[in-house]
Amino acid sequence: MSPPDPFSTMGSRMPAAQGRLAQGGTRDDGIGRRMIVVMVLSCLAFLARRVELLLLLTGINAVAIFWLHRGPLSLRREMRTFAWQTAIILGLHLFRFRTMAGLWLGFKVSWQLFLALLPGMVFARTASQSGIVRVLTRVMPGRAAFVLSTCMRFIPRLLGEIKNIYEGQVLRGARILPRDLVRPWHWADLLHCVVVPAVVQGMALAGHIALAARARGFERFPRRTCWPGE
Repeated sequence: MSPPDPFSTMGSRMPAAQGRLAQGGTRDDGIGRRMIVVMVLSCLAFLARRVELLLLLTGINAVAIFWLHRGPLSLRREMRTFAWQTAIILGLHLFRFRTMAGLWLGFKVSWQLFLALLPGMVFARTASQSGIVRVLTRVMPGRAAFVLSTCMRFIPRLLGEIKNIYEGQVLRGARILPRDLVRPWHWADLLHCVVVPAVVQGMALAGHIALAARARGFERFPRRTCWPGE
């Protein structure tokens, strides 16, 4: 028995693969619906002023996050961001108002801002970039969709790089721990050890993304195709 011809086998599989690719161009795995929910929740956060509405919106966000991830999701990174944001806003409000009422107002502002950003942060973590591009290309040009989806992925990745830089500098003995930053003369260490390397790393990461796009012929065609898989 003669061995099967690999070219004939590949040819028989081509129509099926092309059919899956064509179906993938119209399939978004619910990303479009999830994107609409994220935008609605973010807009509602800016409209919620009273504590009762903020509590209700927090519960709705908890249910929406479970639906976005299709299961439990660790929000340790997001809660750490909320803690830092709250500390900064409370400090600014205390400096401005110098009363407990100012602190409560600052906490509500931080709470409201966090609810506005949380759905987008979770969506960027749970949705695939190819799926986001497929959805966005229905309402905007392909290049704009690619740039927007890349930005949604770029910020979380840059934050991860900043975390690695921070931890590495702490292991090297840099005086940038929270207890060290209480003293203003240690702020220069934070600038030289974290801020400057983070800016350089961000520029390098953006350069790598641009190089990868050019290598794939991003500027050759006005409309690009997307791989249907995750």
